[in-house]
Amino acid sequence: MELEKKSLKEKIVEFFSGLWSKFLNWYRTSKFGAIVQKVGWFIEFAFWPLAWIKARTFDKLRFDVQKRVVSIIFLLPVMLGFIIFFAYPLITSFIYSFSTVTISPEGVNVLFNTFFSKSDLSSQLYDNPLTNVNLFYNYSYALTVDADFPVELLNTLGTTASDCAVITIFSLLIAVMLNGNFKGRAAARAIFFLPVIFNSEAVSAALVNSPLTNPNEDALTALFDMGQFMTGIGIPQFLITFLTGITDGIYDTISYSGIQILIFLTAIQSVPKHLYEAAKIEGATAYESFWKITLPMVTPMMIPIIVFTIVDSFLRSDINEIIDLQYTNSDYGMHAAMSWSYVIVSIALLGIIVGIFSKWVFYYDNKK
Repeated sequence: MELEKKSLKEKIVEFFSGLWSKFLNWYRTSKFGAIVQKVGWFIEFAFWPLAWIKARTFDKLRFDVQKRVVSIIFLLPVMLGFIIFFAYPLITSFIYSFSTVTISPEGVNVLFNTFFSKSDLSSQLYDNPLTNVNLFYNYSYALTVDADFPVELLNTLGTTASDCAVITIFSLLIAVMLNGNFKGRAAARAIFFLPVIFNSEAVSAALVNSPLTNPNEDALTALFDMGQFMTGIGIPQFLITFLTGITDGIYDTISYSGIQILIFLTAIQSVPKHLYEAAKIEGATAYESFWKITLPMVTPMMIPIIVFTIVDSFLRSDINEIIDLQYTNSDYGMHAAMSWSYVIVSIALLGIIVGIFSKWVFYYDNKK
């Protein structure tokens, strides 16, 4: 009987199987294998209390509870890093905001403002109209006495609110446009996202002489004339300021809308196609499809877009320079108080806007 020829795959499997068998035989009979076995016994003996505890606690839990415990164990390093590198500095900054912080050769001196009066301090460091230094001295000075911080804080709130509205609406409209079928669609998407990639440094250098970015050019002069025209026809000044500010910030709007456009575009492309097909059969126009299908279906993504836009606007605000100036002047308590005031106001504005928009969010259930 003629023997069947083995395939190349079978020969390779047979070769490595024989090699593995030889290794196991050598391992069982060699001194190395005996040493490894003894090390294993030692490890097992050293950790037997943990195994005993695991057998009487963890193994008796339900499977879903076991998964939660394992998840917590895996998250412990992240939680520890959060406490060391974020929570501790955050708490320290909060304490500094209610304190007078000075640096001496002996180290950092932190004194709560409520424990002493103004007469105990250096007049050069605490020359201000407030008669007494209390627990909220830093906050009182920042919000009522400082000439720049309160004004810039209000300007930041107004700018952030307008940026949120303009960038969100602009991003949605551009995403709808880029979702259409036309030649050069990929290039158009890249153009709107390029400023995000270059992060405005290279782009700003290339457009430094552009009429949109140079206040001495004719574009802003035309805006001024436009403002005068709108004033002459009776348009309120706050609306004129709002409109001219939007026109003046066309480049900024495009630069800071790349992420939002990408998120909206992804949301629009995830809308089930059968909804548009059903609407088309019923005779709905493109305008009606947008208001009845596209807009409701993308509303769940508006919340993260609004949060991202508000945070990004706060990070770009000029108020950060005023806060950093306190740190440069070694007034660490005032720096912390201004920072916390800014954070609290930012969170309040974020909560109000998100709370309003969350009532309009529509969640589509594909199973129904």
